Amino acid sequence: MLKFKWQSQILMLAASALVASGCSGAAGNSDATATASQIATASQTATGSATALPEGTDAGPKEIAGGRPVTLTVDLHGWMPTVNTEPTAENPTVFLSTQKIADAFMKLHPNVKIAWARTKPVGKLQNEIAEWLTTQISAGTAPAITFTWGNNYLDRDWYEPLGDALSTPDEYVSGNAKWSDLFPDYLMKHRSLVDNSKQPVAVPIVLYSGPATGYYYNKDLFESLGISPPKDWEEMFTDAKLLKEKGYVPFAQWGNFKQIELGQWNQQFSVGPFFAAALMDKTDYDKDGQVDTLETLRATKAGLFNAAEHDYAQEMYRQLKRMYTELLPAGWQNTDFSKPWNDGKVAMREEGLWALQAENGNKQRKFNYGVIPAPPITKSTSLDVADVQYTEKGPYQPDPDLSLNILKPIVKDNPDLKEAAIAFLKYLTVPENISMMVLEQGASLGAVKGSEIPPLLDDWMNNSFPIMPKASWPNAFTDEQGIALNKQFEMWVKGETDDAKFFAKSNEIQQKSADDYIKKMNIDTTGW
Repeated sequence: MLKFKWQSQILMLAASALVASGCSGAAGNSDATATASQIATASQTATGSATALPEGTDAGPKEIAGGRPVTLTVDLHGWMPTVNTEPTAENPTVFLSTQKIADAFMKLHPNVKIAWARTKPVGKLQNEIAEWLTTQISAGTAPAITFTWGNNYLDRDWYEPLGDALSTPDEYVSGNAKWSDLFPDYLMKHRSLVDNSKQPVAVPIVLYSGPATGYYYNKDLFESLGISPPKDWEEMFTDAKLLKEKGYVPFAQWGNFKQIELGQWNQQFSVGPFFAAALMDKTDYDKDGQVDTLETLRATKAGLFNAAEHDYAQEMYRQLKRMYTELLPAGWQNTDFSKPWNDGKVAMREEGLWALQAENGNKQRKFNYGVIPAPPITKSTSLDVADVQYTEKGPYQPDPDLSLNILKPIVKDNPDLKEAAIAFLKYLTVPENISMMVLEQGASLGAVKGSEIPPLLDDWMNNSFPIMPKASWPNAFTDEQGIALNKQFEMWVKGETDDAKFFAKSNEIQQKSADDYIKKMNIDTTGW
């Protein structure tokens, strides 16, 4: 995850007290007032009896680009089809549904060739992806369709507006009057998918199954010690103390996190949203129930996140510091915890829910495991956080996992390519195609109404989930200032600077980054 921009904190995890078994996960595609299970089991209400037209019918546009040849390069990030069609020792993973979808599209439109962007460093952090995209865009070789965590690079002016296209029919779905009708209403306004004018710049394809990430835990170990997996932030530290005393590694971060930095998953899912939610009466300026980029920017300029002045801001940073000083083992930055985990020496490890299937098939693991969502911070730790609200059943409004953009610099002078890109996105979001993808992957949900739920998630759908606040705690608004803020945070954690200096410096950097962002985006601050 990108640690620099506040937009990296968009994954509003439904972090429940549920303890899932190793072969369960959950969620669904929900409307604004409904849980995932209610929507996923409903018929396709927005499209009536809409179904994908069978291959060989008059589905879709009669002709793309007037029949002229078009090569459409596509990046689906972690949903790219594998090169190997059979599992091997070197490449045990096989994922073919998106290739089948592309093949069917090319059969409908023989003049369009789909090429996969296989040089993208999938699995790297967001700043590394940004570097790759910058290089590709400069060379004119970037994919026309790409994944960028929604609107994460909004300040770079990379995104083709999609509002007009979403207002036209999806010709590949019979009876559809407007493409946007295929999606739950909340997704069309989701703060990670729109620009500063609240116009869509990304199309949701797949949703997280409630939580985006979870804590995989050694079920046998917890049972042998007579303790339960943590239900909140404070319980995690209580459990960790006992686990340390018994000689176990209490917690291991996600393997790609090797630095002391802000913006990591503990801030995104356990701590930041609940401190930010306590300020929503002041920061949700338009009272629409979510705090978007401009509102966060405005609140920053108003000093609401200023740790030099506000005790609650200081407390937020102190809680993030605790993970490094109280939870992680010595040498964590240079340790691969895979073998200690398999050997039963690691009690909990942080991982994406996308890894469920791989962990289920992990033959090296010597114990039964379970999964819990990242435990949220509650008032048992700090009175400065918002109360946690829970659904009766199922996660509430799951966030986008895979959402796709069309890159404006690549299509702006090529209308044929833009037309092909829009057509392929429409074809990809046919409910049957989305279902094919999520059923093969097994641990995610389709973003369109009527898409099927993977059986792996059945148990999870029956549980109660917290409703995550639609607000995030900002770090810096630009990469340059993000690096500076991370450096100050690292020095503070290591004891190389004191509280007062860090809090003052964090505000100074935040303010500078906000000013830079306002200038770069030419934002009108009249009335702020």
